[in-house]
Amino acid sequence: MVQCARHHSQYSMQACSYGFAGHMERPIKHIVPTQAAAVLGEHGGFGHSRVEKFRHDGFVSFDSAVAEVGGGYDECHHRFTSFASSIVENLNIHDVVTADRVVSRMAVYSPTMGDERGELSFTISGSHFDNLRIAGHKFDVKLATHVFQEHDTHSKVSNAHRASKLDEWLLGSKLARLSEKELEEVENTYHALGGMTEVLKGWKVKGEKRRDDVIIFSALNHIKIEDHAGPNTELLGFGSIICIPKFGVVRLGELKVQKHHRSLLMLRVDMCSAGSGGSGTGGTGTGGSGNPGGK
Repeated sequence: MVQCARHHSQYSMQACSYGFAGHMERPIKHIVPTQAAAVLGEHGGFGHSRVEKFRHDGFVSFDSAVAEVGGGYDECHHRFTSFASSIVENLNIHDVVTADRVVSRMAVYSPTMGDERGELSFTISGSHFDNLRIAGHKFDVKLATHVFQEHDTHSKVSNAHRASKLDEWLLGSKLARLSEKELEEVENTYHALGGMTEVLKGWKVKGEKRRDDVIIFSALNHIKIEDHAGPNTELLGFGSIICIPKFGVVRLGELKVQKHHRSLLMLRVDMCSAGSGGSGTGGTGTGGSGNPGGK
């Protein structure tokens, strides 16, 4: 008897990626349309977008941005898989943040066919910066991909989060070393950090009371500012959050974890001084819904 080779199920794939998106509020108000964007259909397939030689009013420039998404059934491992990737080359944001290359990569694997209790598993391996410079200082940084490879499913993240085992990787957690007054001063000086006090309050909740529907980490929260900008730097560093006087805030390697979806934003820049606006570079997200082994 010939076995049917089709792999129909109620599983839906999710993947999206983009190279750059942003807006300016002042001195001139304008929006930078999303550059190099790709979205995967729920059935899978492949998507690709490329933009070259982009320049926008002295705000941002890059030589190329490529976004790709893809997904399908893996015959060898009997599961569905999808990916999203974004590569931006020779990025320049206001001559303050530059990088030869920004690579964001995310992949997700469904449970194997027939595993009704299995979970989605994710990886951000391959995501990295080449020659990242912030305010003239070189940041030779590597994402802690191993931490999130060890916590590749939602249950692993949720259990570790409720046991406070991933606290050092929580977004903004390094701001907790400031006193209440110092944190207020930082928020007033860098408006892009407005609301971080409330975020920190959420992280202070312990045990089963901790919310796990949306958890935001940074895979670069181990950064020590003095290692890259020197002991007498004018920059303020709180792990992945870097404050630049009279410019704004740079945030690196932000990873948002949900039960059926994860997203990675490699670089976020929020200007909140002489100019005001925000941008994101290297955004990827993947997920899935519906268990391929379910009945």
